[in-house]
Amino acid sequence: MKRTISLFFLLLIPILQSHSQTLARVDSFYMPSLGRTKTLTVLLPSKYDPKLRYPVLYLLHGHSGDFRDWSTRTKLAEYAREIPLIIVMPDGENSWYVNSATSPQDRFEDYIVSDVANYIQKKYAVDATRQGIAGLSMGGYGAMMLALRHPGKFRFAGSLSGAITYPRDIGDTLRPAERSLAASLQRAYGERNNGFRNGHDVFHLYRQTPKDSLPYLYLVIGAQDGFRKFLPAHRALTDLLRAYGAAYEYHELQGGHNWQFWDREIQAVLKRMREILKF
Repeated sequence: MKRTISLFFLLLIPILQSHSQTLARVDSFYMPSLGRTKTLTVLLPSKYDPKLRYPVLYLLHGHSGDFRDWSTRTKLAEYAREIPLIIVMPDGENSWYVNSATSPQDRFEDYIVSDVANYIQKKYAVDATRQGIAGLSMGGYGAMMLALRHPGKFRFAGSLSGAITYPRDIGDTLRPAERSLAASLQRAYGERNNGFRNGHDVFHLYRQTPKDSLPYLYLVIGAQDGFRKFLPAHRALTDLLRAYGAAYEYHELQGGHNWQFWDREIQAVLKRMREILKF
């Protein structure tokens, strides 16, 4: 094991009441950026008090996932039981969390950073000065990309098995696992290498922001991750972050590209975000 530290329309439906008394809700609302109604899951702390102000974590799903994944496929509610934190899990479809280069109606970056954030800040008691974003696989890439494209908005960005090889390796989809991503990648970034891709590539984005303005970056990946380029990409990126002087943390652990790994490692993400944002 290696560990390197270097309306809006509203519908509220309680969907999970665990023994921890932490409540997950489903909120459906109209998204101006997409021109349609979408759904997200909100996890409130067990002793939620609207008179207080809580940090918020936007937690993104992976490819072929949805807003229910984190709340139903992990013990997130149990892990967040004692944490004064609001966790928001939006539905990003297979968008790669970008404003699509090929489909003008797919403005998923605007949806996350504007529509969802504005809705949550109006509906819940959020401390907008203490916001984090994290995700797994496609969502890990999305969290890093959005945090780097919007410096100052998120103070913490966490990536679990992040698909950070994209969009630079968009043409490398030969194995079955990668091949399943091809259609959504082309829809998001277009078929030709262009400035749009560079503008959404974390290997380019970190250098466009002064290091003191970067969020704290937390990356973790399994040593047995099934995507053959993900692990080398993590090593390469963290070498670059170290040379740049960014505040970051990298963990390379035993595990694969699966829910067992993500269920385990989300606990460390929550712990570290709490330490960084001091709540």
